[in-house]
Amino acid sequence: MTPVWSRRWEWAVVGAVWLVLVGVTAMWLAIDRHPPEWDYANHLERAVLCWRGLVTGDVAAVLGRSSFYPPLVPCLAGLLFRVMPSDAAFGQIVVLAFLGLGMAATYVLARQWANGGGAVVAAVLVGTAPSVVQLTLRFQLDVPLMAMVVVALETLLRTQGFKRVGWSLAVGIIVGLGLLTKPPFVVYVAPAIILSVLAVRTRDAVWNTMAATLVTLIIAVPWYGPRILGIPMQVQSRSFKQAAESGLPDALSATSLAYYPLNFAAQFGVVGVAMFMVGLVVVLGRGYWYVLAGLAPLVAFFLIQNKQLRYTLPLLPLAAVAAGIGFSALPRSVRAFTGALVAVAAAVQVSSTLFAVPPALSVPLVGIRLTEPSPPSRAAWQQRPILSLIARDASGRDAMVSVPPNSAWFSIANFRYYAVRDDLPLRFMRAWDDEPLGVDYMILKTGDVGPPWTAERPRRIVARLAADRHLDAAFPVIGEFPLPDGSRATVRARRLPVVSGAADTLARALAGALRQRAADVARDVEGLEVAVEPGDAIQQGRARRVVVSATAATLGDTRRRGVALLRAHDLRLVLEDLVFNASSLMAEGRLDPLDLGRLRLERLSVTADDFHAFLAAGKDRGRTQVAFDRGFADVRMELPGPDISARVRFVPASDRPFALAADRVRVGGVPVPSLLVGWVMNVIDPSRGIAARLPFPVEVARIEIVPAGLQVGGS
Repeated sequence: MTPVWSRRWEWAVVGAVWLVLVGVTAMWLAIDRHPPEWDYANHLERAVLCWRGLVTGDVAAVLGRSSFYPPLVPCLAGLLFRVMPSDAAFGQIVVLAFLGLGMAATYVLARQWANGGGAVVAAVLVGTAPSVVQLTLRFQLDVPLMAMVVVALETLLRTQGFKRVGWSLAVGIIVGLGLLTKPPFVVYVAPAIILSVLAVRTRDAVWNTMAATLVTLIIAVPWYGPRILGIPMQVQSRSFKQAAESGLPDALSATSLAYYPLNFAAQFGVVGVAMFMVGLVVVLGRGYWYVLAGLAPLVAFFLIQNKQLRYTLPLLPLAAVAAGIGFSALPRSVRAFTGALVAVAAAVQVSSTLFAVPPALSVPLVGIRLTEPSPPSRAAWQQRPILSLIARDASGRDAMVSVPPNSAWFSIANFRYYAVRDDLPLRFMRAWDDEPLGVDYMILKTGDVGPPWTAERPRRIVARLAADRHLDAAFPVIGEFPLPDGSRATVRARRLPVVSGAADTLARALAGALRQRAADVARDVEGLEVAVEPGDAIQQGRARRVVVSATAATLGDTRRRGVALLRAHDLRLVLEDLVFNASSLMAEGRLDPLDLGRLRLERLSVTADDFHAFLAAGKDRGRTQVAFDRGFADVRMELPGPDISARVRFVPASDRPFALAADRVRVGGVPVPSLLVGWVMNVIDPSRGIAARLPFPVEVARIEIVPAGLQVGGS
């Protein structure tokens, strides 16, 4: 067979395998009725929002939507959503296209060191790996990231140490797009880039390297620039803090270090692992350093605490390349048998993963699982009927929906996605803490309510409703739905109970209850006064205006240990359109707030000493220093990376209680140009985060900074 026909035959085999994967995945998607779970739902939601942002020309919203996930893959899916608005179509077409791209790039890359048969084996192994097959069923970023990594490595190799200008510019484009796929992209390609840069020997190669870097920056900076200081902190949090909260073992413990080796067969397939081991010996013996550079990022994932198989998915193409090299090194008489074994293993892995035929495979005696079946299900989880009920009951008005359960198929993520997809005027929050403040509807569930680290809050809410007859009456059940796991979902709607009694009597009772509840948020209160303007609907649990003032108070959540408290003077708060449970107020003299139209802070004074004491008691003790002057404050923040210093002042803001403006900004002692100050302010300005957590609108009067401290409203 001539080389040309041989190549065509090899491409035909790779393409045929990909088409089979597309076909069986389409069959699975046509059967399955599972709602998208967790991140899968979040990415689909971003895809729909990206399409709407592009249609309206709101590019700023597209670029600003997520603090960690770039827009490339969701926006590609969003473009398809316009013509294929189906959960099983617009997201999965994009994922399957990236799968094909990844298989093709793996074949081409393996061709650098393996023969044609070995390159085909590499492409088949990566496309039919159990973890890859499982993730093609979900609109996650991991398969696209895997594809972009292997495309970048193949393109980088073609530069020949950045000697070829065209391929060097192509590397700049691919690396830029890879960064817009997912931030960890840089980890997977960094060793290979370093190896290529070390091979640069000529002036032209230096210029080509700089040109590639410039192209990457042009593509990636519009999204990464405003997040450049925040992403390292997010990566650290996801790698360690969230892992500890989930109960994962320490990074360097024996259990943690054994995670990837013990699960490699389940991730890549047992035949793939065997071929990889053979290939690794050949790679080491022949000194294929580029292949080893592509595998080197595995070390980084051994060192972090948060370990998941999808984190190392982008390394599978290089593992497949090594396996293809191993296949090529086998005696000719053994290759036919090995190729047949690869084909059989691929078919079994795909069938077991997609349809549980055969059921979950495992290593005898050891018990290590080789496949994780995800068979399709036609069972309905009722998200859209539940949302339709709420939309009808709300009659088109904007409503807040609390979704405390956090199980895979029944969580705030998939409810929010369906609401965005169907363009419903609903907002969502997770479980409420002490009171259902701002909640119009609750969606609850019996049975499994999510992983252990989130299950306590929904269970506490169910227990509270069962024990508190007044709260139960204020949120009656308006719908019940059976769920596939044998549990039941209930929908509760806020219905304010109406009580009898004179308005003045209710106003006095409300004022007294507010004085009692003040102890939850303040202590050492001096000169407390509460004035209630009842309005016409106080018998229905609505007070027009409440004014709370005090000469001095120590503010904060006094019910929790270790929370920083702030001493304040000359305090005046105005609560407008306060909604409360009139039944519990009249029966037990207890204030149960349910909503608030607006809270306005009209006066407040904080001395510099009290503010410094507040900072010293906070969770970031000693990491932030503030020095007050007339009209501004000098702030210094110690971060895991370079420290930040700035001169800041308060400015009005229409979308939050306040905002900060800054000049003389320095990062690690280096002055920041004025055009880039906004990027730094994304880290040190807490106002957006505060506004996002508030359950009701808050306004703050003009804030003045003076050497003695802070003054709100000209105190």
